[in-house]
Amino acid sequence: MDRVELHDVEYGDCTVLVGQNRQILMVDCGSVSRYARRGEEEIDRRFNEIFSRYAPAAQRQFLLTHYHRDHMSGFLKQVKKDPGYFDRVYLPALPCDKRGVNPVLEFAVFAHFFAVPQSDFAQVNTTCLRIFDALNDSVGADRIFTLGGGDIFTFDGAFYEVLSPARNEPFPFDAILTEAVENLNICLSSPFHTGRETEFLETKDAFVRLYMQCQTAFAPSDRATPGRRRILLDSLRDLLGRMEDMRSNLAHSPAAPDIQDILNQSVVRNVYTETQNDLSLVFHNRRSRGPSNLDILMTGDVSDEVLRRISGKLFDGYYIVKAPHHGTESHFSNVIGDLAVAHLLISNGDYHAGGEISQRYIDMECIKHCTNAGACRWRDIAGGCCNRLQRCYEQPASGSLTLKCAAAAGERRTSCNIYVFGHSGVLGCHCDRG
Repeated sequence: MDRVELHDVEYGDCTVLVGQNRQILMVDCGSVSRYARRGEEEIDRRFNEIFSRYAPAAQRQFLLTHYHRDHMSGFLKQVKKDPGYFDRVYLPALPCDKRGVNPVLEFAVFAHFFAVPQSDFAQVNTTCLRIFDALNDSVGADRIFTLGGGDIFTFDGAFYEVLSPARNEPFPFDAILTEAVENLNICLSSPFHTGRETEFLETKDAFVRLYMQCQTAFAPSDRATPGRRRILLDSLRDLLGRMEDMRSNLAHSPAAPDIQDILNQSVVRNVYTETQNDLSLVFHNRRSRGPSNLDILMTGDVSDEVLRRISGKLFDGYYIVKAPHHGTESHFSNVIGDLAVAHLLISNGDYHAGGEISQRYIDMECIKHCTNAGACRWRDIAGGCCNRLQRCYEQPASGSLTLKCAAAAGERRTSCNIYVFGHSGVLGCHCDRG
């Protein structure tokens, strides 16, 4: 890996690993914002700049950590506009619970067919239902791969291991979500309903089972033949289409108001959203010899609970760590705080929907690379970047203050090979420049 490039997409994520041989691995690309930098430019312009920058690359791979708009909206727009842009797309494999059931998928089905179309569910969270179909029509089935815990993938001659969520172990879903899904099924299980409710439940169950088969069929380690993958995708599309055909009848079902009441419960919505975060792909490189500046840990938007669960698989330290969930306090983890970290990546925005950047990240003795300081209380109070007090050991004069870095004086090359691309150009590690 030659360098890491972090892009300001407002409240969103886009991190690009750039290889030695003109290869890139883009990890997420999305935003919840329509405009960047307080309305000065539309966010689509930033996306266009990003994809234009990497158009000359010899190979372009994309890895989606989880199904939230702030991680995938730009990606989905790009593959719709240019289906051949990415040579390979990695998707997160959704796990099951100890009963072999996936409550996230089931909840997504109910939200897609019963929630108000303008809701967050219909716009963001239910994309997982249509992702195989959408990417099959755009990038093509041969370029789609699913990843789960234990899977290995390669980039730029190095191996990377997915640490979470586990493929073959039950995921501890929150009881609030599993109970909500059970109640949603009960709403359509009354013997007094017409056959349309029973037909929907049966089709929904078949869709979920087939979806899980697709995830296995597209895994790198257990990849099915092209013919088998095509059959699965055709069947998945057929089942989703059959449920779409039932939509108008379902809207008039006596159970519809009860289902909508469950879907609209704020506690259920929040748990569903946080569960999607916790299902983010967490991965790091595999070491061939020992610690190096190739060591990187990508965390998606997982919570402290997930990181504690996999802490035994982590290295003692990393050259680069991506702070989960935009570096917010709600997702701060002592697991990261206790690691030896040289450089911490934080992607946040002026519209900081998830809260301010955690002071505990700011207090870590490492160099922070932030796309936007709008969510940083320390910057507001101190009037400057926290990195001005930090020492950088990648500079020729090892241990010099970050102010001695050539990038602080406007040079385009950094000693750490980490770059932040904002609305005003390329920045070093100082958020108060530009």
